[in-house]
Amino acid sequence: MTPSGRTLLVTACAAAVAIWLPAAILPLDGPAGAARVVFLHEPAASDLPEGVSIYRWSGRTALLSGVDARSARALYAMGAVFVYPVRATGCLELSRT
Repeated sequence: MTPSGRTLLVTACAAAVAIWLPAAILPLDGPAGAARVVFLHEPAASDLPEGVSIYRWSGRTALLSGVDARSARALYAMGAVFVYPVRATGCLELSRT
């Protein structure tokens, strides 16, 4: 494999992890919590998954509550680029995992 091919492969893998990691992390935060979501295109608020509520909505970005792994996958299917859990510490509390 050429160096540019390896670079492309590493970049693609890093992008895939960055996109799908939040769906794996969300269940570790306990009950469904808040998540910051960035969409590629502005979706209709009425298309949000069942059980998800809007805290703030600003075009292509939203702060949503009730987001769990299932609804995170549905948000990605709607065109979300990022779905990140919102925590006071900004990180997972390892004592809770």
